[in-house]
Amino acid sequence: MMKTTHLLTFVLTLGLFTGLVLADHHGKKKDKADEWTALIDEDSLDGWSTKDRDKYWKIEKGVIIGENEDKKGNVLWTEAEYGDYELVVEYQNVSPGDHYDSGVYLRGGSHQVQIGISGSLRVDLTGCLYCPKDGNGKYPQMPKEKVKQAHKLGEWNTLRMVTKGKQITTWLNGEMINDYEAVKYPAKGKIGLQLHGGVHMKMNFKNIKIKSLDSE
Repeated sequence: MMKTTHLLTFVLTLGLFTGLVLADHHGKKKDKADEWTALIDEDSLDGWSTKDRDKYWKIEKGVIIGENEDKKGNVLWTEAEYGDYELVVEYQNVSPGDHYDSGVYLRGGSHQVQIGISGSLRVDLTGCLYCPKDGNGKYPQMPKEKVKQAHKLGEWNTLRMVTKGKQITTWLNGEMINDYEAVKYPAKGKIGLQLHGGVHMKMNFKNIKIKSLDSE
């Protein structure tokens, strides 16, 4: 009986050890596959720059806050440039009025993911791509009803964007909004957060993270 007990204890211990090793191994694999990089510090705007940055932008407890009381446009740019990547941005509109026009630039100023009301069309096109230089209309794809159903006005929302080569895919709160092949799209560029001119806006951004999809 004693020998059987010792043998059983040994088997259970070995199984537990093996399970821990496998869990650790799988964990490392998962971490390596994810390789997300945060683009926001807890209390500084290091890595981001723009003209008059401190006039229009600040950070508090990991939240980037942009506000243009003078109604002038401004874009906060990453100092680094990026090519193929997956990007996640959480945002919240806390503007004083019911109109706001913001967005996320993907590779410099050519292609932007709209946040809020399009200034030219006066309709909510959040998650839609604004790319007038492509010659396919300012907004090549405008699923207005899908945007209306997915967008949580005044609350925290999550934009997910994948840009691979010239293909750009966007999701708003898990709902695919655009899947579009760009035309005049640079291979690399800076990522930007926009305050559009002409309206007083206040926007919050947090949990901005990026994962490179560049071929090694």
